[in-house]
Amino acid sequence: MIKKAFNWIRSLLPDYGWVCLLFLVLVQCIVFWATRIPLMFMEKIDLATAWDGRIPFRPGWVSIYVLSFVSWLVTFFLLFRQRKEHVYRNSAAYLLTLLLTGATFLLLPGAIQRPEVTGRGFFPWLTRVVYACDQPNNLCPSLHVVCSYYCWRAIWDTEGIPTWYRRFNFVFLLLVCCSILFVKQHVLVDIPAGVLVSEIPLQLAKRFRWERLGYALEKRIEAKREGRR
Repeated sequence: MIKKAFNWIRSLLPDYGWVCLLFLVLVQCIVFWATRIPLMFMEKIDLATAWDGRIPFRPGWVSIYVLSFVSWLVTFFLLFRQRKEHVYRNSAAYLLTLLLTGATFLLLPGAIQRPEVTGRGFFPWLTRVVYACDQPNNLCPSLHVVCSYYCWRAIWDTEGIPTWYRRFNFVFLLLVCCSILFVKQHVLVDIPAGVLVSEIPLQLAKRFRWERLGYALEKRIEAKREGRR
């Protein structure tokens, strides 16, 4: 039973898709958690504007904030089951996106004043859970915007994806941008910053054919395997 389940899960993506996906998940976790250590000792910058102060706190938007994780999972599986060239190019782009995100976290150590969440309903409770799990640092750029924008842009350039799903990703991206503001997890500047660190690597990867990096690494691994034999 366990072996069948494992084989089914493995069949969801080609081997190169699984390797790229798991590697990028690892890098994203490192970027998210490792940068918090130096940020603990750094002076924070208030990046809020007068417009941020006019945005109301709406706990109900935490539903979009949490559902974004499901959206990313589905979209990444669609992306990483594509042909090898496409997967390698998008993987290289996302790797640079994550590195730029981590660097910006440290260059612009933003701070935000989150409201006290009151009430006993589901959404206030879920907001308190999010606040407890995601401390108010690593703010600029918004990693939620980074992932959502990357998913939309990458899926838009992918053949065989239904038009309705591409449009859904764009609408969901807009909802995510609203959610991070209404839940008071981020400020306005964190949104364009997330767009930039996602769009620039995508353009560079397409322009300079970064899929060649994946092929070169693959050949190097194969050469080492042959050498061991």
